[in-house]
Amino acid sequence: MADNPALFRIISLFEDLGEDRLRAIAATCQIVSYGSGAEVLSEQDQTKDVFFILQGSVRINSVTSAGREVIFSDLVAGDIFGEFAAIDHLPRSASVIATTNCLLARMTSAKFVDLLRHDGAVASHMVELLVAKIRRLSERVFEVSALSLRERVRRELIRLASMGTRNGADVVISPAPTHYEIAAKIGSHREAVTREFNRLEDLGILESKRQMIRILRLRALSDPMET
Repeated sequence: MADNPALFRIISLFEDLGEDRLRAIAATCQIVSYGSGAEVLSEQDQTKDVFFILQGSVRINSVTSAGREVIFSDLVAGDIFGEFAAIDHLPRSASVIATTNCLLARMTSAKFVDLLRHDGAVASHMVELLVAKIRRLSERVFEVSALSLRERVRRELIRLASMGTRNGADVVISPAPTHYEIAAKIGSHREAVTREFNRLEDLGILESKRQMIRILRLRALSDPMET
């Protein structure tokens, strides 16, 4: 598989590269697969390799000593993770868990840094990706630090709706995260998220079923005055 450049075309870092360059990059990677639920990396892991998601999805998270999970992000095919440790050579700052069966390309930190130094297009895309991650992190820090639970839930639902499927006037999110997963993303707990979902259902703004959320009034959800 490593000699198949088409697999690497999906990776956002490599979208401007020709087939020969993709083939050369693929040759430097090890292709590895993980089953759903498998741990790809653990927090404080000393490895420095970079991973490119060719198929499937993973979750970046941390668990406190008291057992509370914090979900930082969910990544899908085309995304990259592990680049922080490859660049600064520090231990991993979070764990990575496969949320589906995954096919990943693994590149050593030395080869990754060499790639950035010698390929301006890849380096430019890497800067863009890092800036995007910083912006998302800044947004999350602001929300957890300054906003009410009601507002954090509202914003998370709008983010989910942006990736949902239009069904007439409705937006369907399926498969949808559980209340526990939403709570772990917005710095709350499952019971509080469930209460807020019940309130939004009473207002006729959404319907929530197992693995599915239907946004009935997206315009109302987008207006804090109506929720």
